[in-house]
Amino acid sequence: MVFVLSCIYGHAQSSLSGLPFTRNFQPVDYKAGIQNWSITQSRQGLVYIANNFGLLEFDGEQWQTFGVRNGTKVRSVALDGRGRIYVGGQGDFGFFFPDAAGKLAYTSLADSLKPEHRDFDEAWSIYIDNEKVYFCTFSNIYVYDQKTFRIIQPEGGIDHSYLVNRQLYVNQPRNGLGVLEEDRIRTIKGGEQFRNKSVAAVLPLHDNHLLVATFQEGIFTLNDGIARPWNAALQPFFKASIVNCMVRLRNGNFAVGTQNNGLMVLGPDGDLRMQLTSGRGIDNTTVLCLYEDDMSNLWVGQNNGLAYVELGSPFTFINKQMSIPGSGYAAYLQNNTLYLGTSTGVYAREKNGPPDFKLIENTRGQVYHLGQYGNDLLAGLHNGATRIDHNTGQLLSGEPGSWVYLTLQDHPNTLIEGTYAGLQRYDLVNGHWKFTKKLKGFAESSRVMAQDPSGDLWVTHGYKGAFRIRFHPTLDSIDRVQFYGADKGFPSNLLINVFNVRNELLFTSTRGIFKYDRTSDRFVPDTFFTSRLGKDEQVWFIREDALGNIYFISRSHIGVFKKNSLGDYHLEENVFAKIRKHLNDDLMNIVILQNNEVLFCAKDGFIHYDPYRTVEARSHFNTLIRKVVTSTANRDSTLFFGNYTKGDSVADRSSGKNAPELPYRNNSVNFTFAATSFEGNADPQYQYYLENYEKSWSDWSAKTQKEYTNLKEGDYVFHARSKNVNGDISAETTYAFTILAPWYRSGWAYSCYGLSILAILFAAFNFLDRKYQREQKLMEQKQQEELSQKDSALENLSQRSHEEITRLQNEKLESELQHMNNELATSTMHLLNKNEFIAGIKNQLAHIVKKNPNEEVKKELTQINKNIEQNISADDDWEHFQFHFDRVHGDFSNRFKVTFPSLSPQELKLSAYLRMNLSSKEIAQLLNISVRGVEISRYRLRKKIQLDRNKNLQDYILNF
Repeated sequence: MVFVLSCIYGHAQSSLSGLPFTRNFQPVDYKAGIQNWSITQSRQGLVYIANNFGLLEFDGEQWQTFGVRNGTKVRSVALDGRGRIYVGGQGDFGFFFPDAAGKLAYTSLADSLKPEHRDFDEAWSIYIDNEKVYFCTFSNIYVYDQKTFRIIQPEGGIDHSYLVNRQLYVNQPRNGLGVLEEDRIRTIKGGEQFRNKSVAAVLPLHDNHLLVATFQEGIFTLNDGIARPWNAALQPFFKASIVNCMVRLRNGNFAVGTQNNGLMVLGPDGDLRMQLTSGRGIDNTTVLCLYEDDMSNLWVGQNNGLAYVELGSPFTFINKQMSIPGSGYAAYLQNNTLYLGTSTGVYAREKNGPPDFKLIENTRGQVYHLGQYGNDLLAGLHNGATRIDHNTGQLLSGEPGSWVYLTLQDHPNTLIEGTYAGLQRYDLVNGHWKFTKKLKGFAESSRVMAQDPSGDLWVTHGYKGAFRIRFHPTLDSIDRVQFYGADKGFPSNLLINVFNVRNELLFTSTRGIFKYDRTSDRFVPDTFFTSRLGKDEQVWFIREDALGNIYFISRSHIGVFKKNSLGDYHLEENVFAKIRKHLNDDLMNIVILQNNEVLFCAKDGFIHYDPYRTVEARSHFNTLIRKVVTSTANRDSTLFFGNYTKGDSVADRSSGKNAPELPYRNNSVNFTFAATSFEGNADPQYQYYLENYEKSWSDWSAKTQKEYTNLKEGDYVFHARSKNVNGDISAETTYAFTILAPWYRSGWAYSCYGLSILAILFAAFNFLDRKYQREQKLMEQKQQEELSQKDSALENLSQRSHEEITRLQNEKLESELQHMNNELATSTMHLLNKNEFIAGIKNQLAHIVKKNPNEEVKKELTQINKNIEQNISADDDWEHFQFHFDRVHGDFSNRFKVTFPSLSPQELKLSAYLRMNLSSKEIAQLLNISVRGVEISRYRLRKKIQLDRNKNLQDYILNF
């Protein structure tokens, strides 16, 4: 049930805002029990939740559950300054603290109690006051001072307890509201008014006033002993809602969790600012606990799930959860009524009225435009131009596709409408616009248009270009239409739009922003945007507010150029990055409302932006290393579980001392990391690098794990950092470790290697020394033997000298004989040549005799021939030559003939000449044949002696 009485519905941060961005978590997401009873957050940004299944931990990426020893439900959780996580549950309480590996380990403190104090029901609340810890049950209060317990056992039991300004307020059914003093509970002034009432919360107000919320009796202020209803008009609603919990927010408001009506945000006076319940921001009507983080956002523990409500964000959603179905396209604030146009119709609500919107009758369908023109609120609908009168729409023209309206500068009683197919004219009749006619001469779709100072109308078409239109002076028709496209300075004819910014017309395109230069009749780049966004940026939409701030959406940016008192502009864009993925990418639109609040048209309704709500510094936006796992061939081993300690406290980061040393077989290391950014569209990006392995940061990515394999021995430091959706970069976190060398490259191994080398060198030296000594002895023995041998040698030397002299004399004689034989052979060979020459002359003479007819001459020549025959004997000469030749060449002729008996005398002669190493020409002269004949004779000789064709004949004979 949503309470919507307008008389008591107060002002939220803006009366025009919607529902905050909310991230809902179901039990299937965090894999634990449905109920969540208490929430807190560590200095590192980790969120801890008391859950039915144990203690939940959330780091922005992953959930972990840590069970207490007896496996019971955890009802309460609190953190002290050292990082101890105190928890209370059924019949037990204690704390979690990281062990040496960084894993949370549970220690029960209840086990240290005496048996008579050990039996209690549930520890519903835990409060920490410096070193003092209060564990509150329904029967006892256990005060722990880090060493011992002080136990308070009030008579009549305890309802609930609350710590306010370091005082523990306790409500007792019999006595009412009191405060703990030493070992007793003193009822405060006026506290008896809460006797037999169950108190849900006690909170501080101003001037020592208290705010006391009861479960079913309403919410009261308590001052000077008097309890008064807080916002009497809402008391019935508070009672019906049943208050489960309540916290005071940093901005002075109060968040209330109820049993029946979800989450309420109340103002300082108790007025209802906001309500979130099932189907409206959160997924459950029952809220069990609340926690405001350092970003002023609210964690909501529910009966079935969790929610993260971004109360600190300047953005809110106006969507179907506020009865605005469909995509947002147009908006207008008229007086105190906000009108919104979507893909399903026009909706409206009063500024200070109930939060839900109502459909305006006769406006169903696509809505393109809303605006005030004269006295009329006009809507551009797919069905045609429509005037909105109170809660009803009246169709003005049957022409379909009403895009936009424009009042002409010098003709305030004339209105031009852009439609799917051209322009239409409306005239002001009796204070209202009335359709007059459709203007001929231009039939293009006219969704975007603006009028320049000369009176010309500019109409841009998303796929054709820009048109400059001049009307007839009577405004009954169009005199001239001039087209501007790529030939007039635009990069193309596509996606051209026109906007009136800084009192001039700007034209956006696929690349860059342009303005019209009347002198050259061309479009030139605009210096304002070009200098700030670059000449190639594609801008899709621009809107200027009353202060001169320029909001825009482009391909790479979404933000605002804020104008300061000096007229300078600076760009703010980081905060807008989170809404980009929600924007309507069909027909983009930015609407400036009163007080310069902004509406961005979204895929699902609208996004409201309050420029006066600043985003607080992200103190808990940290990057954390959550797990380090080493791997071997057989198994994985977790080295680090995500928590650093320093002494008895949790540390933000590693001290760098005592870095773990991993054996070489564990040289594969896997890191898991997270960013404590909890928004639903946080989309953190990560960078990392391993020092001594990589030289620079990795590219930004959404990966939350990085594994390194086969690392060499050495010292390493893993670095990680993250970037949130706003572009903020966290401080880097590190993890140091060492990979030890393998045994064969370890220090002791090298020592063994050194000792082994020394041993080998010693053994080698010893071996060489003994070898040297043996060789010395052998050498001495050998010298003795050599001395004795020399004596014998000297005796034989004279005898050998005599023999040698004799041998040398013989060799000299033999050499002289050999020389003489060689000379004889040579001379014999000359004689043989001479005889052969003479025999040749003899043959010539015989030939002449036969041919000469003169008998006397014949007779004389014949006589000469006989004389020659008597004086030469060739056979004797050859035999004489052969005798001396064989003596010189070791009886070659006989040996060769014996080896080859089939050789002819001519072939033996050839062999002898070859043995003398004569050339073929010389042999031809000796044999009295041609050189060709010598070659043939050589060939026949090779065949007879069967010499291999690969061997040289002359070499063979020389070596025979």
